[in-house]
Amino acid sequence: MSKLQTDRVFSAKFGRPEMGPVFAPGSWSGDVPLSGLPGWQSNGGPHRGHPARSLPLSLEIAVPEGAGALNRIEIVGVFALFASTIHESVGTLGASIQIMGESLTEARFDLLNHRHYRDASDLSPVSLTAGDGTSLETVGRVEIAGVEVRVDRLTIDLHDSIHPTKVIFRDLGSPASFVVFDVLYEFKDAVGCPFHSQAGRVSLSDISSIVRLGDRVRLTAALDQLCESLLKAEDLDEARGQALTFLSMVTAATLEMGGSRKMHRVLLQAARELDRLATPREIGECSRRWVEHVAPAIFREDQAPSSKLVDRALQLVDRNYARDLTDAVVASQLGLSTSHFRFLFKQVTGQPFHKYLIAMRLEKARTMLVEQEMAVSAVAQAVGFAGLSHFSRAFTQRFHVSPTAIRKSS
Repeated sequence: MSKLQTDRVFSAKFGRPEMGPVFAPGSWSGDVPLSGLPGWQSNGGPHRGHPARSLPLSLEIAVPEGAGALNRIEIVGVFALFASTIHESVGTLGASIQIMGESLTEARFDLLNHRHYRDASDLSPVSLTAGDGTSLETVGRVEIAGVEVRVDRLTIDLHDSIHPTKVIFRDLGSPASFVVFDVLYEFKDAVGCPFHSQAGRVSLSDISSIVRLGDRVRLTAALDQLCESLLKAEDLDEARGQALTFLSMVTAATLEMGGSRKMHRVLLQAARELDRLATPREIGECSRRWVEHVAPAIFREDQAPSSKLVDRALQLVDRNYARDLTDAVVASQLGLSTSHFRFLFKQVTGQPFHKYLIAMRLEKARTMLVEQEMAVSAVAQAVGFAGLSHFSRAFTQRFHVSPTAIRKSS
């Protein structure tokens, strides 16, 4: 497993002998550094008399206290035993994962056969992105009861800032039986500058690109990141300064795209209003209003059901832009027809899906050329372009400068 890029990661280990399958170090093959302890296995099995039918239906996993807002959960295990179409049909609801606060469910993710998990006896590697904030990726193999099975990493991305107390993995009684070896938590840390370039965060240099792309999902995430940091500011002047820095980046990007000359007055008007506010929370609310005023097109139809579907599509693109991603693939992940998805995407974003995808790749490429010592051909390949000439033409058309010139100047 690639190292979790985060401020703090905590792992939950399972190690009671009665808790399901045990694997010896020699039986494990994969890159994820597992604890090597016994795993927890849920109820399941292909028939009523199967031994796994006596196993528990739920597992509660405590979340470390005082670690900050939870950003991501990674569960390493077997997803799942007895999940072939012989035992349960495609689309069966096999399990749910609840992210619990003090008394309420903060988030819930339902796991469906073939969308979130596959039969583990099929050793072919899987890479599934469900479009609901979850993804499944094969990380190795392990031997359980003399049978080699696939081990996967289930990743759950949380886009809202929540501070849960526990995670409940609940088997819903289908034949599928799930094994959990290790659980890792990734937390966002709002201490210090909220826009230092750290994974799981939006960096300040990304803001212009986000505004140019019209990416509401990431701009909203950046606003949440700002507001969370404002609550930790040492004083009101620091909070006002952070808010104005953020707003200046949004305003500059809007002007670059041909925004009205009125934008030049925004920072002065915003500064006057911020100076009258008495709490960090008020400063955060004021910042949101000004960003929505400066970039209204990004937030249009924000509450419409179609907007929520397109938000999920934007998340998919952000996580998979370098892959062979098409509107048909994304539409299937969302459970929509390709034609209906194309209509919704253009209605919400104002541009066709393919145009947005190319723009995303080019924005990523520009960042790589400026910040990393990579050859132009390597950058083109890294962001998903099949040919260098196509990449160079598209890049020059978008930024009015060749990628080679950008590379040399940086």
